[in-house]
Amino acid sequence: MASPQAFAVILGGGAGTRLWPSSRRARPKQLLSLGGPESLLAAAVRRARAVVGLERTLIVTAADQEAAVRADIPALPRENVIAEPVPRNTAAAVGLGAVAAARRAGRDAIIAVFPADPYIGDEATFERLVRLAVAEARETIVTIGVRPTHAETGYGYLRVGARLPRPPGGDPVHEVAGFVEKPDLPTAERYLASGEYLWNSGMFFLTAGRMLDESRRHLPGLGSLLDAAIAAPNPAAAIAAGYKDVPSISIDNGIMEKTSGLRVVPGEFGWNDVGSWAALPAVRRPDARGNVVLGGATLIDGEGSIVVAEEGAPFVGVVGVRDLVVVATRDAILVVPKDRAQDVRKVVEAAKQAGRTDLL
Repeated sequence: MASPQAFAVILGGGAGTRLWPSSRRARPKQLLSLGGPESLLAAAVRRARAVVGLERTLIVTAADQEAAVRADIPALPRENVIAEPVPRNTAAAVGLGAVAAARRAGRDAIIAVFPADPYIGDEATFERLVRLAVAEARETIVTIGVRPTHAETGYGYLRVGARLPRPPGGDPVHEVAGFVEKPDLPTAERYLASGEYLWNSGMFFLTAGRMLDESRRHLPGLGSLLDAAIAAPNPAAAIAAGYKDVPSISIDNGIMEKTSGLRVVPGEFGWNDVGSWAALPAVRRPDARGNVVLGGATLIDGEGSIVVAEEGAPFVGVVGVRDLVVVATRDAILVVPKDRAQDVRKVVEAAKQAGRTDLL
């Protein structure tokens, strides 16, 4: 009996505010290169291609980002870019990927769900763990958990359960004892000290049929729509007709926290969610004084700072600052202390309230 085919489902439809002003709705974080040779999305596609092949790499994105995604990944088959009719969060987006995989290869097709925008530093280790997770997904739902390197309050966590019996010498696989929401700092410090918690990476591995079954059980509105799309002669039309009515909820909250039998593959592979400008030194090597300077910018006598000038921005000169973020684009400039980089969303909200849709 042939092994089930595996598909990658890359979730690439984010709203694009955490790295404003470089990141916008029309060019969200996953389409940025952040000073590297390729966008974060292109890197995700390259990693997925190494495991499942380009022809089985799917990207689920927002309708208003579809053209930009196609332009960024021109080699991807046209039918492999799936646009949500309206944004409905990750449970519905994964459901669309499950429909595409099931229609091509049956319910036993395995889907490997990847967010489009994390940075992965150790790609060889990552690929090894992905292949293990894909193999385990023939039996149940699997996630990859990231071993925490510090007490992070911006990530969700999962609690590690019993280690499952496996041949000696391989990477461990554990039961998932539970998911926990983003903690406060004392709780995150306790999680780190215990060694019993992993960061929730948002990567999930399961069969298309399992995704359909879990949707039917926990999110019946979504499950009904996915079943209709599987059976329909024109699945896109069936999805377009009912997609706006399905619940907008993450796959974590809608399914993974409610189901049973989950397994986790723990790993350390230089994972970073690049959740704000303050994370840039973790993905782009800083200089001897801890600064990251990208594009047409000059920083003199600075320490621990991030200065970015995009193509088309005015010349940016910064002198004598410490722990500061300065980002310039063609039409906007951001200045914020590095320890308040998460507050960029307040600037975006202020622009929205002012009717500056051109800045969003």
